[in-house]
Parts: sequence; structure tokens; C-alpha cells
Amino acid sequence: MPINSGKTPENAFTPAGLNHISKQLLENELGSVWVRGEVSNANSNQNLHIYFSLKDENASLSCAFFKNANFANQRVKNGDNLLVYGQVSLFEKTGNYQIIVKRIESSGIGDMAKAFAELKIKLESMGYFDPSKKKKIPSVINSIGIVASQSSAAVRDVLNVIRRRNPLLNVKIYHASVQGENAVGEIIDALLMADIGSHDAILLTRGGGSQEDLWTFNDVSIAQTLFNLSTPCVSAIGHERDTSISDLVADVSAITPSAAAELLTPDMENLITRLENNIKVLQRNMQIHLNNYSQQLDINFHKLQKSHPKVRILTEKKELQNRFDKLKSLFNNQNDERGRKLNHVLLKLKKHDFAIGENKISMHLAEKRLAITMQQKLDNSHNKIANLSHALDNLSPLSTLSRGYSITLKAGSKSIIKSTDDVNVGDVIESIVDKGRIQSTVITTYHSKSKENH
Repeated sequence: MPINSGKTPENAFTPAGLNHISKQLLENELGSVWVRGEVSNANSNQNLHIYFSLKDENASLSCAFFKNANFANQRVKNGDNLLVYGQVSLFEKTGNYQIIVKRIESSGIGDMAKAFAELKIKLESMGYFDPSKKKKIPSVINSIGIVASQSSAAVRDVLNVIRRRNPLLNVKIYHASVQGENAVGEIIDALLMADIGSHDAILLTRGGGSQEDLWTFNDVSIAQTLFNLSTPCVSAIGHERDTSISDLVADVSAITPSAAAELLTPDMENLITRLENNIKVLQRNMQIHLNNYSQQLDINFHKLQKSHPKVRILTEKKELQNRFDKLKSLFNNQNDERGRKLNHVLLKLKKHDFAIGENKISMHLAEKRLAITMQQKLDNSHNKIANLSHALDNLSPLSTLSRGYSITLKAGSKSIIKSTDDVNVGDVIESIVDKGRIQSTVITTYHSKSKENH
């Protein structure tokens, strides 16, 4: 294609045409060159080709190192300061300018890598990475404060995971720029605001980027802020291959924003299963305690029954009845014995032909007097027993209850309430009546006026 193509509208380049001629010019005019710089954004694809950038303070240059005979012994990592020899070229499909690397030589550690290493050593000596000083992330989280760029892909990924795993989680986003000259100050302010926001945890995150893009999170001021937070903090900066000072200082680090979201949001189904299991254990323990209390209540009830006044009175009545029965039996036995003796005397009298008529009359009168006397003694004994039983009934509290009275105790106590001074407003009291018990709460009390005030 003529070099003067594109000078007029009629000879305009197509994108493919311009990229092609640019590639030819670069390769023919510059050819292969040596370039010195610091490595950033190093990665390899499935074919193990290595792609990276060489940078200095003012610019960066894309490099591609394709698999070949010199490839096997080469290791390229971020922060290395390399001397690269390669062909200046252009990728026609996208128009990207790059170096096709043929040879790599080490030129020492790069400035950024050196600064990172020095800061890491300093903070480690100050205890910033000490596991014993890291705060534990709560097992159950209800509220999260997210420090990130509000419109970033990282925030979208985090929110998608949260909606899927725990849509009930309370989330608040504290916006901050994640790169640029204002980023450090905005991130510190957002972290401090999130720390006083009553959250269970804080998530500091941003998506992937170049080493330069992520350099903000290697700032010592952000590290100090993270270390002094009261709220547990998770850091998820970049991708799995990226490690920042923020990741090292935070209480927990995650390889990606999505991984951090999963860490902070246990799956709802698993949580529900755990809660159901805990409820079953609680119900089982409660049933055991209820059974124990029920058994103890039965034991106490039987003890109370045995010591109840009514039970004692019935026992005394039974004892009196037994005594009465014994006395009656004794009387009958004695009466029978006297009758036998009397008959024996009568038989003797008949044998001796005494004045039977008069004696019969006398004996009949004597027998009648004896019967009357014995009956009087029997009636007197019966009356005494009846009087004793009646006296016991009168002394029984239960007899008083049957006449409409009650006995009032403090609930849970055996102390009888005799005066309004024995209770306070709000006390629970229990009244024993003829057919059961009534439980009440004291609303107010009234003092009766003494007789001298009437």
C-alpha cells in the first residue's frame, strides 16, 4: 500500500489497513530493541505465553513473551526490574503497540516492589500482621458496611452474592474512589464512617487492575486505619494473584470480592438447618427438665397431703372411733358376763327353794337397774367421743373455710398474711377456700381504723 494513502478522503485508510502499515513501519524502522523497566500486570494464559507490562515513572509498555526454546527458564513477576530485548510490533486486530520479547535479563528489584517490601517489613515489625491481634468475624452477621466505589463491578458482584445467599442482610455502601490522588483520603474517611455505623463487619474491596491501579491499597495510612478499626474487617483487593498491604493488615483477606461476600454471608438454607437442629436440642432439654420438675412436684404434693390439717383430723377421728368400738365391745362383754353370773345365781336360788317370787322381783329390778346404769355409761362415753370430735372439727381450719372464710398466704410461702403490713402492692398472694385455692395480685391495701377512732 502506498505510504501516501490516507492523505485525502478518496484514499482514506481502513482500520485494518492503517494497523497493517503501522506494523510494517514499526518493525522495519525500529526492528529489535533493548528496553529497561519494572514489571507489572504479569500473567500467563493457558498456552503458558507470558504477558506483562514494563513501566517507568511516566509510561508503560505492553510485552508478550511467546513460548519458545528460551522460555523454559524464564520467570517474570511483578516488581522485577528487567532488561528486555524484542521486536517492536503492533497487534493488527486491536491496534495495540507492544514488544514481542526474545530475551529477558534481570536488572534487579523494581522501585514499586522495593517500596512494597520495605513497608511490609516495617508494618510486620510493628505487629500489624500479628494473628493474635486480628478480630474474629462473627458467625452470624446481620449488617455489613461496604467500602468501595459505588458503581464498580466489585460492588455489583458482592451485592449479587448477598441477594442470593442472604437477602435479609442489612447492607450499607460507603463510597470512596479506589484509585487516583483522592483515593487514600476517601478510603480512610469511608472506613472510619463504617466503623461507627454499628455493623457486624466491614468489607473493603475493589476489582482487578494493574499494579499501579491497586497501589492505593499499599498506602501506610490506610494500613494504620485498618489496624485501629473496632469492627472486624475483610479485605478483598483485586484477583487471586494480587496481594496488597490492606489484605495483610485486615482481619481476614479474600481472593476476590465475590469470595469475600460468600465469607460474610452464610447460606440461608444451612443457617436454617442449624437453627432447626438447635431448636430440637432445646426442646429435648426442656422436656427433660419439665419431666424432672413434674416428678418433684408429685413428691412434694404427696408430702403436703400427709401433713394437711384435714388429713390429721380424719386420722384423729378414726382413732376415736376405734377407741369407741373397743369400749362398746368391752361393755357388751362385761354385760354378757354379768348376765351369765346372774343366770347362775338364779339357778342356784331355784335349787334351794328360796322365796323365788320375791327374789325374782328383786333380781328383775336389779337386772333392770344394771341395764339402765350400763346404758347410761355407754351413752356418756358416746357423748364424750362426739364432743371431742366436734371440738376437733371446730379447731380445724377447714371447718372455718366451709363457713365462707379463707386463709391467705404469700405465693410460694407458708407464711399466713395477718395484716396489710405483710404485703406490698404487686405481690402475688394465694387464698385457701373450702373447695380449692385462688391466686391474686395485690393492687392496693387499706388499713382498718382502730376502735378508738370510731
